[in-house]
Amino acid sequence: MSITVSFSSNVKNSKFILSELDYYFNRLSEKNVIENDRDADLTIEIVPTEDTNDWIDINFSNGQGSIKANSQIALMIAVYRLFKEMGVRYLRPGRAFEAFPELPISILEQKIKVTETAAYPHRGVCIEGATSFENVKAFIDWLPKINMNSFFIQFENPYTFLKRWYEHELNPYLEHEEFSIEIAQAMSDEIDRYIALRGLIHHRVGHGWTSEVLGYSSKYGWEREESLPIEKQPLVAELNGKRDLFQSAPLLTSLDFANPVVNQKMIEQIVDYAESRPDVDVLHVWLSDASNNVCECSECKKELVSDQYVRLLNSLDEALTAKNLSSKICFLLYHELLLPPSKEVIANPDRFTMMFAPISRTFEKSYADVDYQAIPTIPTYERNKMVLPNSLEKNLAYLFEWQKVFDGDSFVYDYPLGRAHYGDQGYIHISQIIHRDIQHLDELGLNGYISCQELRAGFPHNLPNYVMGEVLWNPNKQFDALKREYFEAMYGLEWQQAVTYLENLSAASSVDYFNALGDRENLERSHAYANMIHESQESLKFISENCAKQRGRLKAEWLQLSHHREYVIKLATALMHLSNGELIKSEASWLDFLDYIRRQELATQRNLDVYRVIEVACNYAGFKQFDQ
Repeated sequence: MSITVSFSSNVKNSKFILSELDYYFNRLSEKNVIENDRDADLTIEIVPTEDTNDWIDINFSNGQGSIKANSQIALMIAVYRLFKEMGVRYLRPGRAFEAFPELPISILEQKIKVTETAAYPHRGVCIEGATSFENVKAFIDWLPKINMNSFFIQFENPYTFLKRWYEHELNPYLEHEEFSIEIAQAMSDEIDRYIALRGLIHHRVGHGWTSEVLGYSSKYGWEREESLPIEKQPLVAELNGKRDLFQSAPLLTSLDFANPVVNQKMIEQIVDYAESRPDVDVLHVWLSDASNNVCECSECKKELVSDQYVRLLNSLDEALTAKNLSSKICFLLYHELLLPPSKEVIANPDRFTMMFAPISRTFEKSYADVDYQAIPTIPTYERNKMVLPNSLEKNLAYLFEWQKVFDGDSFVYDYPLGRAHYGDQGYIHISQIIHRDIQHLDELGLNGYISCQELRAGFPHNLPNYVMGEVLWNPNKQFDALKREYFEAMYGLEWQQAVTYLENLSAASSVDYFNALGDRENLERSHAYANMIHESQESLKFISENCAKQRGRLKAEWLQLSHHREYVIKLATALMHLSNGELIKSEASWLDFLDYIRRQELATQRNLDVYRVIEVACNYAGFKQFDQ
C-alpha cells in the first residue's frame, strides 16, 4: 500500500521532496510514496508567515497529516524533521551514515506534532579546505537535515577548494587527477543546482573583488602571480613607498581607495555580478584577505580604511538601486575592518548584513565566559601595525563599537572547524564551545552563525556540526542530551565507552596550543600529550572488540575510530616532543604522522582533510613542510 502526497502550487521542488519522502518511508516502513492531488494522505504546503525566521508545522497521525513551512528551505527541514521524529538520525554527510530505528516501523502508530520557529535566521556553513565534488554535494544535502539553511561558496566558484583535492596538494602519495577551470565550473554549476533544489540561502564571493579590479579572477583564490603589470600599479596600495602585489597574491593585495578609478571599477564589477546572478541571495563584498597592508599614500592616510569601505558600500547601494537590484550585501568586520568607521555610516541599513569575523579568537573559552560588564576599550590604531586580538573580550570590543554605528542585520562568521578543531583530538571540547557560543549569541546582539570550515571535519565524528545545527534552531537544547542522542546512534550499545575515551582526549588537548597561541616549549602541554598517547593506547582493546563484533554502518564508525586512534598517537607524539623542546624527535614523529595520514587518506577521506591539517600544523603549530 502506498502513501499519497499532494503539494501546494508554490512548492518549487515537489519532485525532489517526493523522492525524499519515498526513500525514507520505504526505508522505515517499506511503503512507497506517490503524488495524488485528490484526498492525499499527506499534504505539503508553503505557508507565508510574518516571521522571517524559518517556521515549520508537522501534524502526522495514523498515516495521514500535513507538513507546512514558511519557506522552501524550511519545508526541507520539516520533511527531514518528520523522519527524525520517527527515529532517523543524520549523523554525517551522506545517506550511508544515517541511523535508522529497528525496521520496519508501523506508520499507522506514529503520532507526531511539531510546531517550531528557528531561533536565528542565519544558520550556515562556508566552504574551506580541500574537498571533492562528492564531498560538497553530500554536505549540502546534509545541511537541512541538521536544521541549517545556508551555504556559502567563497569566490566566483569553488575552484580553489576542489583543486586542492583533485591535485592532491600536500599528499604526494596520491596521483593528480584530471582537473581544470572548465571542470571546476561544471562542478560549480551542479553545486548551484544542489543549493537551489533544497532552497538553501545562497551566499557567494567574499574576498576577490580587489583581485577583479586588478584583472585577476577571484576563482583562483590565493594563487600567486609573478608580477603586477605597470599600468595596474596606480590601483594598488602603496606600502613602504612601493605599489605591487602583496606577497605576490592578488587576493591578499589591498587597493588605493583614494583613487576614484578603484571605487568605480569595483562597483561596476559587483553590480555586473549581482545582475548576472539573481540566484545568489547574499552577495559578500569584502576587501583583501590580509592585515597590515592598507594604503599609505598621502590621501589614504587621512582616514581609516573602514571609512573608505563604508563610503564604497554606500556608493554600491546607490548603483544597485539605480539598476533596480534588491541584492542583499554582506560586509565584513575583519583585520583592519574590525575598527569601526570614525565618520561614515551605512545610509541604507536594509540593504546590508554585517558579518563579525573574529578569526584570531581563542577557542579555549566561549562567549559564555565573557564578563560583558568589563569589555575593554579598543586600542588606538596605528596604520599597518595592528595586532589581531586573541581574547574574546578584545574581539567583542570591536563588535560592540561597530554596533554603535550599525544596528541592522548581523551574524558571527566563526572558525571552530576552520583550524581550531585540529587541536581538539576528541572533538568534545570544540562541540561544547560551539554549543555555549550559540547559546550566548543574544548577548552579542547577533542574528545567527555561519561556520567557516572544512567540509571534511568529521574525524572521528561530526558532533560539532550536529550540535551547531540543533542549537541554532533551538538554543534550549542541552549539550548532554545532544551528546547522548548522537553517540548512541553512532556507536550503538557501547557508545558510553567511546564517549568517555573521546572526552579524555579532549581534556588532554589544547586548541590554542595547536593554533600558535602560547610558547612552543610548554612542559604542562608535553605531559598532557603523554597522557593522550596513554589514553589512545589503552583504547585499543575496546575499539578492536567493537570493530570485530559490529556490522554495517556501526562497524564503519568503529573502524574510523580505530584509524583515528593511530592518528592521535602519532600526532600527540610529535606534539609531546615539540612542547618538550625535543625538535629532532618532534620532526621524526611528524614525518611518521605525515606518512600515516597520507597513506590512509582514501580510508578517511570523507572525514579528515589531510591537506588542511598539514597546512594548519605547519603554519601555526610549528611543524615543517618537508615536501609537497
